[in-house]
Amino acid sequence: MNDRENVGPVRRPRTWYKRRLRNRRIMLVVALAAVAAVGAWFVFSRSSESDEESTDQASVPRATHETPEEIGKLAEQGDAQAQWRYGVLYREGDGIRQSDSEAVEWFLKSAEHEFVPAATALGEQYWAGRGVKQDYNKAYFWYDVALAEGDESANPKLKQLSGELTPEEVASVHQRAAAWLQAHGGKGHPQ
Repeated sequence: MNDRENVGPVRRPRTWYKRRLRNRRIMLVVALAAVAAVGAWFVFSRSSESDEESTDQASVPRATHETPEEIGKLAEQGDAQAQWRYGVLYREGDGIRQSDSEAVEWFLKSAEHEFVPAATALGEQYWAGRGVKQDYNKAYFWYDVALAEGDESANPKLKQLSGELTPEEVASVHQRAAAWLQAHGGKGHPQ
């Protein structure tokens, strides 16, 4: 047997420019993947922020053609959705001066008309102490009302808040929410 027969094909060594070209291609692919990842993160984080800002906003279509003045007129006339939207405008300072206390007033008016997103918004305001003194009992009350009226997003918030209250407080607030719902002709209350 010949030594040449046992040896595989002769490989020519790569030249430096081929290695450099291959390394540049790899760096380009890595850079493009990083840019795509950052872009996806940005898009996801922006959509998450808008989802987290207010779950109540997602459940009600928002008319973009109405000005804050038009919404205010409708709110003054007793339109529950307009009252809630006016509260959102005040809370966010969107087109009008920002005022959490004004937002709470409009959310209360809307909630009196059994507008569920307003009850959820009131729960958020009381939990965070925005425009009102922070009050876990009142936050629990409004989230309880919202859940009873069909806002399932209130359930995890109620569970979280129940850790801040005693079992007696939870039972008392639950009873007050049931009475409020009955007085306002609400859909009912989970037992």
